Amino acid sequence: MAPPPKIALIAVTVALAGAGSAHAQSQYTRCDNAGDATLVDVAAASCDAARAVAQALAAAPDARSEAALRAAGWAPLRAAANESGTAYDLVAIRGRATLRIRRNGPAPDLDGWAAGRELLFAREQLVGGRRPPRGATVCTSAFLIRLRGHPGGLSAAHCGGTRKDGTTHRRNAALRRPPQPGIVIGRVQRNVARTRPLDALVLPVPSGPGRSTAAVVDRGVSRPPWFVGGLGRPTAGRRVCFSGRTSGVDRCGEIVSATKRRAELLLSAFAGTRVRCTTISARAGDSGGPVYTAARGDGTVHAVGITTLVVGPRARMCFTPLQPVLTALNATLVTAPGG
Repeated sequence: MAPPPKIALIAVTVALAGAGSAHAQSQYTRCDNAGDATLVDVAAASCDAARAVAQALAAAPDARSEAALRAAGWAPLRAAANESGTAYDLVAIRGRATLRIRRNGPAPDLDGWAAGRELLFAREQLVGGRRPPRGATVCTSAFLIRLRGHPGGLSAAHCGGTRKDGTTHRRNAALRRPPQPGIVIGRVQRNVARTRPLDALVLPVPSGPGRSTAAVVDRGVSRPPWFVGGLGRPTAGRRVCFSGRTSGVDRCGEIVSATKRRAELLLSAFAGTRVRCTTISARAGDSGGPVYTAARGDGTVHAVGITTLVVGPRARMCFTPLQPVLTALNATLVTAPGG
C-alpha cells in the first residue's frame, strides 16, 4: 500500500520532565549457510536446528514454505522482501526460539499479527495493494488477546476515532507491510472508549494459510522478537519500553513517579482518559503500540499497556494500562509458550 495521507497520535500540551534510554537488544547468532540459504541466523536454538530447516526449505517450492516450516516444528512469523524484491528474509519461531533464513527470489505470502506492526485505519473500504482512501491514518498494533474464545488484536481507540454518537469513525483496518501489498484485516470489533475512559480497541486478526498470530513484539527481521511472557503492572519507577511504527523498537525509559503525575491527573480530569506517563519520547504513528517491561535474559517481556498520547514540549509518551482494558473486555492476554 502507498503511504497514507496522514498519521495519528494524540498530542496534549502538558509539562512533564524526564529522560529515556534504550536497553541492550538481543541479537541473532550467525550460523553457516545451508541449502540454498544466503544467510542463516538463530536465537535460543542450535545452528544444527536452523541448518536443518534451511535444507528442508531448499527441498520445497516457495509455495510450500509454510508446510515445510511446520513439518520441522517451526511456526512462520513473516517473510519480508528486500527493497529490490530479489531476496527475502523468512522468520519463524519454535517455543521461545527464533530463526531467520535469507533466500533469493520473491517472498512467499507469509505474514500475520504481532505487536509493534504498522496498521492502517480508514472509514472507506480498504483493498490490499491499492492506495489507501482519503482520511486514512496509520498506527501500531499492540498485544494479542483472547475474547469470547477467539483471538483479537489490540490498538488505540483514537486510531479508529469515536463519533459523538459512539460509533467508530475509521472502522476498517489493514496490516501494512511495505513494499508488499497490505493484508486487509476487517472492521473494528470492540471500541472500549465508547463506554470507558480507556483508549483501546479490538481488531480481528489474520487467519488462514500463510496468516499467523503470535504473542510476540516484532523487532523487524534483523533482530529476534520479544516473547510476551505475561502481564506487568504499571508501577511508578518501573523501566518500560515501547515499539512504534515511527519511533522504532525498544524505546525505553521509566514510568513517572507519584510526585510527577500532574499530567496524568489533568488528562483524567479534563480529557477523560486514564493513562500512565513515562520519560520516553514518542511520535505520530506510534499510537496503539505495545508498552512492555525491559526484556529478560530469556527474551521475554511482560505486557504493560497501549501507547496513547504524548504530553509536553518533549513529547513524553503516556499509555493506557492493559489490565483495565482486559477487565473491560472480559478478555485474557495471549502469552508465548515455553521454550
